[in-house]
Amino acid sequence: MMDPCSHSVYAKFLLYHLNVSTEIETHQTRQHSSSLQLSNFVFAALPGPHNLTMDAMNTRYILRWDWNHSLTNDSVHFTAKYTLSNLEWDPTLSVGKCVRTTERMCDFSEELEYSASYVLTVMAEVGGQRSNWSRKKFVPDEDAALGPPSHVEVEPGDAMVTVSFREPMTEKNTPMGSLLSSRLYFTLQYWEKDHPSQKQEKVVDTTERTLSPLKPWTEYCLRVNAFNKDWNKTSPPTSPQCVRTLGKRHPHVWLVLLVLLILLSCVALVYYNYCRRNKSILSKYTFPGNILQKSQDPTSLILFPLEECCTVMSVVAKQVELTKQHQQQWVNGQEFTEAEQHNGFSTIQSS
Repeated sequence: MMDPCSHSVYAKFLLYHLNVSTEIETHQTRQHSSSLQLSNFVFAALPGPHNLTMDAMNTRYILRWDWNHSLTNDSVHFTAKYTLSNLEWDPTLSVGKCVRTTERMCDFSEELEYSASYVLTVMAEVGGQRSNWSRKKFVPDEDAALGPPSHVEVEPGDAMVTVSFREPMTEKNTPMGSLLSSRLYFTLQYWEKDHPSQKQEKVVDTTERTLSPLKPWTEYCLRVNAFNKDWNKTSPPTSPQCVRTLGKRHPHVWLVLLVLLILLSCVALVYYNYCRRNKSILSKYTFPGNILQKSQDPTSLILFPLEECCTVMSVVAKQVELTKQHQQQWVNGQEFTEAEQHNGFSTIQSS
């Protein structure tokens, strides 16, 4: 048995050691808390990339992200990886694609399969500090958009248009239809260029189609897009292409010019023959001198209106038996007539 004095000393010893142990544990706790706060401060000072998005169309898969460059003046490097979504995520087991790149994007087009499911991750690094991994799930056949058809060609015809194109293609230049579990369909949208609000549509399952009947000699515009019913995917339309239809009811321009040339030739030939005939008629007759003095061109006599010419009179000779007295009178009258013609008058006396 210990005396009360010994008990008092032992109690004080135990109390001393208890206080020391308490102080040691408190110090260790403070140190651990300080290390945690420092660790949290380091990670808070270097946040991870944010706003992860996928630029995905057909089999083109590009991961993009944002990062606040105002947090540091040093250069920032990024590392992007991927793994299958059905596996437990482990940075050490993920496949690195873009390692310590300065760009805020990474192209996974060659690594990812269209029918699989993935988890994409990206981390920022500045000096010796690293951020947390930012993650995004990506399923190509669900999340990737369907691209528009390519190589669209439009051929005009008589009141019709024939359009041919290629279906959306992969990054390896193979048809997207080979990756989809169901068939692709296409919507042909066409309209008259002067009436863009009056659009018409046709749904086809082939890459070539003739649109008819259309208006001949009319300019039509056309565009095409693809869609998949099972995945509810519709591609954006192609750029409009315009072409003018042909038609049998309207002759070609060269044919119209040929007809006009033939008509002009015929008119010129008729006019030439007309002038030549008039000259041949006039050359058979001799006009009086007083008429020729007034008009140097005999043809003008028949071209002037009748009111501007001399009065035309017809002289009919009557066969009568002339006596000597009558003959003398006829000679006197003839001399009188010639005298009048010489004075510029034309008087014809009939008896």
